[in-house]
Amino acid sequence: MTENCKNHKSDCDPSKREKQNKNSNRRSTVKCMVIVSFSILLPAIIIGVFFYNVNNLQRLEPIKYNDVIPGINSYKWHYFENFFDNKSTDLFRDLALNGEALTTIVDDKSVESAGEAVTVGHADCRHPFMTLNLNRTICHFSNRLDVGMHFVKTGGFNGHIEYYERMVARIIPFRRRLVQKNYNSLINLKNLPEFNSVKFIDRVKEICADCYLFKKDPSSHKKSSILNEMFQLDLLLMLPGQELPMHLNVPYFWGADRNTLPQWLLVLMKKSKLFDHLFIPQVQGFSWLDLEQYTGVEPTEQYVDINGDGGDFYFYPYKEQLKKNPITNVEEVSKENANKYVILKQVANSAIVLDGAQVIHGVDRYRHYDIPPLFSHNHHYKIRFNKETNLWTLYDFQDNELRNYYKNDVKLMVVWNMHCFATEQEKIKFHSQTENITLDYVMNVFKEDLKKKDRLPTDDLEPLNLWTIVIKEYLSYPANTHQQSSTFFGINYCLLPNIVPKWISENFLQPFLEGRC
Repeated sequence: MTENCKNHKSDCDPSKREKQNKNSNRRSTVKCMVIVSFSILLPAIIIGVFFYNVNNLQRLEPIKYNDVIPGINSYKWHYFENFFDNKSTDLFRDLALNGEALTTIVDDKSVESAGEAVTVGHADCRHPFMTLNLNRTICHFSNRLDVGMHFVKTGGFNGHIEYYERMVARIIPFRRRLVQKNYNSLINLKNLPEFNSVKFIDRVKEICADCYLFKKDPSSHKKSSILNEMFQLDLLLMLPGQELPMHLNVPYFWGADRNTLPQWLLVLMKKSKLFDHLFIPQVQGFSWLDLEQYTGVEPTEQYVDINGDGGDFYFYPYKEQLKKNPITNVEEVSKENANKYVILKQVANSAIVLDGAQVIHGVDRYRHYDIPPLFSHNHHYKIRFNKETNLWTLYDFQDNELRNYYKNDVKLMVVWNMHCFATEQEKIKFHSQTENITLDYVMNVFKEDLKKKDRLPTDDLEPLNLWTIVIKEYLSYPANTHQQSSTFFGINYCLLPNIVPKWISENFLQPFLEGRC
């Protein structure tokens, strides 16, 4: 026996030595796979950035404001100039500036899970869709997973590329609820003449009547008998550098709303069209609140200035259409125009009304050259106006002051949502309903449709695995089209440090991404 075997008998055990060799080979294989993958990925990114810089020399054609394509089937919408009178404008200004805090929207979550949640420390917490709840006790899908995932991955409407933490901070605006979830209002809506004018009510009813549910049976869904009920009225505030990413409003169904099911699941139910027979039409309104002007001045600019302050409202009003395939002679759904958008210039006291649960919309980044504080989506933040200093003060979740803003540096909006009911009886039925759609029912409907599409590997899927398939199958938002995107084939490559091992990120990625993210 050699001297080495005498001192280390384990080194001479053939079975242990073979096991050590296997482990060593496995580690070497993994390292080789990572290195090979990275050696392919990095040149691809460099090539993509190179071609982006070349293509960027050829600017996109100028984009016109309010550029509506005539003759294309679209959802109904209406634009109003000088919507609120001076008295109403003063009311909303007072509500914004009276010292009450506006808080981040992360707390708007009544239902935490659709069965996917696990306790902190569970292996499923590493799932890419998972995040911690506010109490940091469970891992679950975030409130608007559909919005955040698309924005962070693609860079949103403008295809911005930034690190994950900065992207998250861009889309956490502040809100003060004026009409609560229980339909109680902090203000008397009857005192707001704008919501009670004949012109406004007629326009809202027109949008309601455009919903296919009303068109399906026009005899029992007459426009004249439609009733509207406001269920949400908010003051929204964006900091410089923030935006409202493209999204759909959370829909309501008979037997299901944000008090019974997670919001991301409700949106997927609407996107899938599998629950449209239960859908309750709604109308959203959006108006710019200026803290100085009462009357908006029509902009002289005809074209969007991509280097300007931004903050414009955009939406995708065009519907999918059935077109005959010239080869098969079968009608197919065409999305040729569904990804085309309209941009409205932000004008003080202007307003737009549309069905926000069916029309994808958002607000472009306001002052894109500013960077907001790096908020965490797992904590509450608030902002309030101080009349003594004439400044907005931003506070973190421990009430520490983070930053001050001048009075007119922030962007304020008034946003509202209204139900559409066919009759007074339908409204009464809605408020007296006691039966809810069960989560099992929703899961089974999705399963049956996935089976028809041959997308369901087995019936015995855990909720996390089922929802992962559902999200990939039914969740879709338009690709970034507003500007020359600096993403890599539609992907925000600045997310790579959150995906690859730390040693790769520090030694290879960071030097390359520095200054680009």
